[in-house]
Amino acid sequence: MFSSKLSVVNKILPFVLRKCCTFTHKQVFTTHPVVTVLNACSNIGRNISLLLKQSPHIHELKLYDVNKEVFNIAEDLSHIDTRTQVKSFKGNHVIRQAIEDADIIIHAGGCQRKPGETSAKLFEQNVDSVRAAALYAAEFNPKGIFCIQTPPVESLVPMVSEEYKKAGVYDARKIIGITSISSMRANHFIAKYIGGSVSDILTPIVGGHGPLSTVAVFSQVRPQANIPQSTTQLIQRNICEAEDDILKLFKDPSSCISLSTAVGVARFVNNLTKAILGETNCVDCAFVRQMGHIANFLPYMTSIIRLGRHGVLSTHMPKINDQEAYRLKKASIFIRTNIHLGENFISGSSLKNEEVAKPTENIESVKQ
Repeated sequence: MFSSKLSVVNKILPFVLRKCCTFTHKQVFTTHPVVTVLNACSNIGRNISLLLKQSPHIHELKLYDVNKEVFNIAEDLSHIDTRTQVKSFKGNHVIRQAIEDADIIIHAGGCQRKPGETSAKLFEQNVDSVRAAALYAAEFNPKGIFCIQTPPVESLVPMVSEEYKKAGVYDARKIIGITSISSMRANHFIAKYIGGSVSDILTPIVGGHGPLSTVAVFSQVRPQANIPQSTTQLIQRNICEAEDDILKLFKDPSSCISLSTAVGVARFVNNLTKAILGETNCVDCAFVRQMGHIANFLPYMTSIIRLGRHGVLSTHMPKINDQEAYRLKKASIFIRTNIHLGENFISGSSLKNEEVAKPTENIESVKQ
């Protein structure tokens, strides 16, 4: 009798284990991503929020701003009949509630680059806002993935990293500079010059995220294309100067490129939410801390990244030809300067490396 029972158990056990393992796997990857957009009232922030409200992967969208208009934006977005829930938060006293429990925190908006403006000037204008958000994120949600659209990401990503290190919660996987717009522009200009559908073109970007540091890797364009050197030089120029070229078309000097930038951010965040949900083939380009041997060349740079549930899973440097290597070497001078600007702001003597008060926990929640 014992042997017959054992035989039954042996037959049932594989089935039970298979079911249990499948159930456990689903439990691990079935989550409800929460995304926070900081500076949601900015032109870029509004457009990002509009696009993310339509994402099938986002369970809850939190909008934060110091402007009371954030309540109106949230109410307007809530009328879009998608499953994503929208909540709004106004003022410094509720930034903790906006940030905590978010899987992804996006710092958007801020002062955008004007033609001829230096990275140092732009950093000085935006650093306080990004640093304040980083302090709250490090204190109340260090496991959230902190994504930066606000320029210059080449300085702000290292600055946020240093702030996290001071707080003792640094995880390089969770601090990302979004650079998707550069790849989008490269795809556009390549399609324009060589023909074909732009939606079928994929161009890796390396280096940085500015007019002097963005390097398109034409030799690795997919589908493979034989682009003459003279054409690559022209496309490279168009990619780097695209922002200035568009801004010159606007009569209002305060205008910024908010539409295509927002699409780039939304695409990246959608890719990241899919990775959080357990998809394994989530690849993009972004400005991040390098993990491999390339870190000896530049500790931070734009490269191909594979996304995972905790942020950056791995970084990859595509093969580059001699012309692209020359451009990257030139770009590295500016990138390294910008990295030092961000790091020294926290750890060295820079613009104003003052001690700031630790975020208070005694705050009131206001939601809509």
